[in-house]
Amino acid sequence: MDTTANVTDIPVIYKILGMSSDEQLAPLVDTLTQTPLSILKICRAYERHAPDHSRYTDQIGDEVYRLGQKALNVTDGSRPSYQRMIGALCKQLGLPAQDGDLAGNETTLLNLFTSQRLSSIAADKQQAAVNEARQAVAEGARSFFGAAEWPALAASLMQIAFLRGTYNEFARASKGGKEASSTPPPDGHSDALVISNDSGTPILTLAQISFSDSDDGWRKVSKDDTGISRLNSVLQAVPGVATAVEVGTSNYMNVIVPAGTELVESVKHGGLIGTLRKIGTSEFAGAAKLDIGKLSALAASGAALNIASAMLAQKHLADISENLSDIKEAVEDVAAFQKNERRSVLTGSICYYEQIAGSVLSGELSDEVVHVIEMHETKLLEVQNHLAIDIRSQTEALKILKDEEWVRQGKYIKALDEQQAALDKLYHEMLLCLRARAFGWQLLSVFPGREKRKEDRLQDIRASVLALLPQGEVAIALDQLLREKIKTVTSAADRSQILRNENALMNRISAQSAMIFDSLETIGMDISTHDRPLSMDLKIQDGIIIATRMR
Repeated sequence: MDTTANVTDIPVIYKILGMSSDEQLAPLVDTLTQTPLSILKICRAYERHAPDHSRYTDQIGDEVYRLGQKALNVTDGSRPSYQRMIGALCKQLGLPAQDGDLAGNETTLLNLFTSQRLSSIAADKQQAAVNEARQAVAEGARSFFGAAEWPALAASLMQIAFLRGTYNEFARASKGGKEASSTPPPDGHSDALVISNDSGTPILTLAQISFSDSDDGWRKVSKDDTGISRLNSVLQAVPGVATAVEVGTSNYMNVIVPAGTELVESVKHGGLIGTLRKIGTSEFAGAAKLDIGKLSALAASGAALNIASAMLAQKHLADISENLSDIKEAVEDVAAFQKNERRSVLTGSICYYEQIAGSVLSGELSDEVVHVIEMHETKLLEVQNHLAIDIRSQTEALKILKDEEWVRQGKYIKALDEQQAALDKLYHEMLLCLRARAFGWQLLSVFPGREKRKEDRLQDIRASVLALLPQGEVAIALDQLLREKIKTVTSAADRSQILRNENALMNRISAQSAMIFDSLETIGMDISTHDRPLSMDLKIQDGIIIATRMR
């Protein structure tokens, strides 16, 4: 009988502790060994292995769960879930716990009891800040009528919440990297044509895919296209394409260029070969019936490089179009800009960029277009400067807001909410403006020359975004201001809600900023340095590519 535990069944606390280092576990062990309500100090595993705490994490977890049983009055011998304990801690402290939002409740606890928003603190100083917060929470959880285990449990849960947040952030980054490094093979079970260099490394993979009845995402290929259309000469080497041409039917295919493919070197060596393989495997399915003359021309002309570069251009175009659609919707979602001209500038620039993106990325580079891009940049800069002034003015208004001006504290809380909502709206508009500027820079960067102007503008956009980040001086100053304003607020629930709103704002700023930085970084990449596989669906009519769609 297999008695191996299923990792998915391991309670959360054991999982977190099992991933932690001795240094990360030390604050938790200190809490448990300093309270007479825990027996960890006389546990044999502690005596044998401390300070190598990672060697006895199960015993540490046992003690946390045992304290949880006592504090929550669990009498049936079961372990209370981590989520239940966090919710109970919020209730013990007089804070509202949001059902189903474990991460939100953890963040509220950490941010409410640290001296400033945790994500704005340097990584090497976060543990010290959490240690101070753990002491404050332990005191706050102490109650004459409550269980004696609450202070030690509260301090322990705060450390676990901090560790869980750290690991979740790492997992998100790792997941993003993994998604960026691989592209799933196309659906279906047909054979694939793999064009490789002389060392056997695939540089292009072509495979027939199932019929698509969706029109979403497809872009027509111009008859004058000189990139993707170069694939037309080798399409019939893939099984099923020639038959489709003979009967005059449409056909759908997928083409993949691996991440980091050094196509320049492959073309230079002229060692392209063609084989048939099963999709997603290295299994050979036969030899490709490639015309030697066409294949030689493919190598000599640099067509493989042009195809991959054209795919990258299509990828940029798809990204820009998607982001422009997102920002257009965001502008529409803003009920009413305080000044109508701001909205006009944003919508005008977005519509223009959307209109010219396809032609610019396909190589139509006229001075007239550059002139209009520069005109929109000037207007967007004016909007950005006006928004910066409004943000400063709104912050000053928040500074002079005083509790004693109000007869009842409810009015003071309402005034704080209104000031915070006004700032939230201004930051939202500022991010939309910066995204629009970033799109303009993306298009300008396609044009040759003007390198100094491009670099200066890139640095200006970067600096403007960096100034808004939670780690920046402006965000830290706002955080400190809000914490100063809520010192006189007697309701813990009201204090936590104000900081929860601030956290939501900073999360939006972080997410939007990441999108801007990503667009600024990827537009200048060429196919040989691109770190993501490129996967594109092709719509073929009579053996000719008539439309493309990025996966």
